[in-house]
Amino acid sequence: MPISEKLPYRSDIDGLRGIAVLAIVLFHAGFGCSGGYIGVDVFFVISGFLITSLIWKDLENGRFGFAQFWERRTRRIVPALVVVTVAVLAAGWFLLLPLDFKNLGKASAAQTVFAANIHYWRDAGYFSSAADEKPLLHTWSLAVEEQFYILVPLLLWALFRFANRHSRAVTISVLAAGFALSLGASVYAVSRYPMATFYLLPTRAWELLLGSLVALVSPSFSLARRRSLRELFATSGLVLILVPLFFYRRETPFPGLAALPPCLGAALLIWANTPTVVGSLLSTRPIVFVGLISYSLYLWHWPFLAFCRYQTLGQPSPGYRAAMLALGLLFAVLSWQYVETPFRQRKLAASRKSMFTFAGLGLAIVFACGLLCLKMQGFPQRLPAQAVEFAGAASDSFFSDETTIQSIRDGKLIRLGVSGSNSAPAVFVWGDSHGRSALPALDAFLKEKNLAGEAAVHNSTAPVLGWFYPSPFGLNRGATAYNQAIFSYIERHKIQDVILIARWQAYIQGNEFMKSKKAERLKPVLLLSMVKRLAAIGSRPWIMLDVPIQNFDVPKTLARSVLFGTDTDSLCARPTPLSDFDAIDPQTIAAIKAAGGNILDPKPQFLDPSRQHYIAQLNGVALYRDDQHLTQQGAKLMLLPFFRHAWTLQKQ
Repeated sequence: MPISEKLPYRSDIDGLRGIAVLAIVLFHAGFGCSGGYIGVDVFFVISGFLITSLIWKDLENGRFGFAQFWERRTRRIVPALVVVTVAVLAAGWFLLLPLDFKNLGKASAAQTVFAANIHYWRDAGYFSSAADEKPLLHTWSLAVEEQFYILVPLLLWALFRFANRHSRAVTISVLAAGFALSLGASVYAVSRYPMATFYLLPTRAWELLLGSLVALVSPSFSLARRRSLRELFATSGLVLILVPLFFYRRETPFPGLAALPPCLGAALLIWANTPTVVGSLLSTRPIVFVGLISYSLYLWHWPFLAFCRYQTLGQPSPGYRAAMLALGLLFAVLSWQYVETPFRQRKLAASRKSMFTFAGLGLAIVFACGLLCLKMQGFPQRLPAQAVEFAGAASDSFFSDETTIQSIRDGKLIRLGVSGSNSAPAVFVWGDSHGRSALPALDAFLKEKNLAGEAAVHNSTAPVLGWFYPSPFGLNRGATAYNQAIFSYIERHKIQDVILIARWQAYIQGNEFMKSKKAERLKPVLLLSMVKRLAAIGSRPWIMLDVPIQNFDVPKTLARSVLFGTDTDSLCARPTPLSDFDAIDPQTIAAIKAAGGNILDPKPQFLDPSRQHYIAQLNGVALYRDDQHLTQQGAKLMLLPFFRHAWTLQKQ
């Protein structure tokens, strides 16, 4: 098979790459560019354009071959990716706790089979570790491109071969249909399935297909040959990229329609071609150089930032982040010069066979290392036993079943206390994930009292009627019917005591996610209404306030304190007025009590002997699995004595 012809070099596209990667890097480092994540979308459009241009040119010249195409992609992607992944795994051995090292191994293995995006979509659960601390998270976008590179050559080859004289028109029509379907799916799903929409190819393909359409449409579009229109296209394209770059936020629903402006902007800039004023600016040497190293810079910058955040347990100082970016830039230049370029210029692995051999061997080694990390549970033997015990709290498993409306209708709820067909529930626990983390203590308490209980819990779903919390992890609008079903169940079974447990502050004060959804915050008066409605059906209502929310990831921080001898007491949460912590005003508390409700506040139980801070560990046991959810042992150590005391007071 003859070697394919190269496309004419366009420095403006390298400049556009430079702008895109700088936006991403600055966004990740927290240096402005609040919408810098749109740089990935710009990359998608560029990739779609270049890949389609290359394939179509080879098809028209009778030079296209699948092996040849995938060899080019392999030379471009695999060498630097393998080097970075091996370096990250090596660093993880020394820096990561067992669970995080295990997850890194799983991510590495997924990456070698072009499924990193699927891995991170499935890993984006309610209790998953912080995204900013996952060293290979950024490889999700490479997986999207890799999946595109597998499918699109097959599609273009088939359309070119079987459409004969009308191949371009038919191909444009098919790609346009794919673009429309993918964009429609993205717009529909972005609010319903935000994680899947963000990570998966079907809802991202339209961005790459937009670049493909530019590659096929531009040569035959006569208006694009006029200088004045090219200037208009280029200027408009730059504006469409810059506005989202500075005005989008993390909370902006994305991709969906929000991704359309930057993608159209990239398409217009490519379409306009040079010479234009904007094209000349993009073609300046510094920006072009950043574009040339953009792939290596994208690969290297994120692990440095992720490990930095991991070690500092939060947002590092600006100086620290700048130092990480400097290291990322240095390694990017070295990677571009000594890894990328030699393989692309065939100075290394000159033949196709040797290239595929190197790539296969490199990916196999990474895959094997990843599986080994997974099988060995992150090699906990690397660390002292106490550090491993603290770190293990992050994977603490407790009552894990989430209640559904169907399980309520079927009477299949979580059983607590004594069991048996004749044991009618005397206590009902109704809550969110904070309610669920209290269940081990309530289960043990009810067994002590020889009582039966039941529970209905669901993440991010407040136990109140007539309101819902718009969270990707909760029931959203379905919470209204769900909570009504629970109330009807309590009424039907005449349950004596009902305990409502939730993270009240999150619902009452709201957060940025709720603001982006323009959602109404929970009014404390609804809690009072719940108390009155439960009392009206003969139940005794209890509202349990929240446990202390710590300012750090407890298992990780405690484990690091063992490794490095650091103090954790200074990081612990401090006592504040009740209304500050739980966001329930004193008037509402008084009204709840007057209406027959009981208030349970477990926070005093967590005070250290000096009463200056809330403890995060007791006698070598981590009380939390993150910064807010209790472990099983934590719940029993702290809440079981609390429930005994509250029960005694209630009986007096």
